[in-house]
Amino acid sequence: MTEFEKKLTALRSFVNKRIQSVFEHKEPATLYEPIKYIIEGGGKRLRPVLLLLSSESVGGKVEDCLDAAVAVEMLHNFTLIHDDVMDHDDIRRGRETVHKKWDVNVAILSGDGLVALSYWHLMNCDHPRIARIGRLFSDALRELCEGQALDKEFEGRWDVTIDEYFTMIRKKTAVLISLCTQIGGIFGNGTAEQIRSLRDYGLNMGLAFQIQDDLLDVMADEKVLGKDWGSDIMQRKKTFLLIHALEVGGPEIRKEIYKILDQPEIKPQDIIRVLELFKETDMLKAAEKRIRFHIQLARNSLLTLPETEGRRNLEEFLQLVSHRNY
Repeated sequence: MTEFEKKLTALRSFVNKRIQSVFEHKEPATLYEPIKYIIEGGGKRLRPVLLLLSSESVGGKVEDCLDAAVAVEMLHNFTLIHDDVMDHDDIRRGRETVHKKWDVNVAILSGDGLVALSYWHLMNCDHPRIARIGRLFSDALRELCEGQALDKEFEGRWDVTIDEYFTMIRKKTAVLISLCTQIGGIFGNGTAEQIRSLRDYGLNMGLAFQIQDDLLDVMADEKVLGKDWGSDIMQRKKTFLLIHALEVGGPEIRKEIYKILDQPEIKPQDIIRVLELFKETDMLKAAEKRIRFHIQLARNSLLTLPETEGRRNLEEFLQLVSHRNY
């Protein structure tokens, strides 16, 4: 295990211990059992760890923003519960989703409860700029909802452009990651320039992260991924791969994709065929090129930070994101 891996393990441990304390003596069980189920059901804790690393990169201390790290993890899990309801997904992290294990009403309430808990933990932090941090948190939540609305809206459209796609993933995915790096910088008392740089670092990492997610949906092992293989195709999601295929593929490719995705029911063999059509348009090469582009932009954003172990940790974090397999 490298020093960086040891560092991540230690930070995850801090976050997990703080999360575990949240559920001590909490009632009613009908609310807190599903919340505990989703929170303790795995997850990489990338967002809270990223917040802590960002704070350290400008001289901050973990203990000063641990509750903020817990807050972003809870907000992230709220999005997962409600996304699973809206997308009718039955598997998350290799287990039944909350609405599948309980029901939709429980899932909605559990998600709402996570939002409330996330704000409680955020505002439990003692920092002179907590009001600004709270506004950034609220802005991110609003944009998350806007991104989810766009994602659902795009399912019923065939004319979604690549620019619209990037607007959607910026709001739905990248904004939360950028929130982590930005408020981490604030908690670490970074300069205005450093905080902006951390914000941009997180934003570009988030864009790369989502394109990688689109790839993993069709390229990763289902058991490793922890969710149904090809679910984006099943739900007619306008991913980078689909939009790329429709934009650069010839008329025959577009015609066949339309025909398959216009069916009332998409079967496993249909997913395999769509993936074959994707490959005919060099989608893997195009996606990896765009991922590298945003990773490089994120790396460039770190140049304003002091050359310390904290900055090196953030540079290594980019490698973790770009080479992940789940």
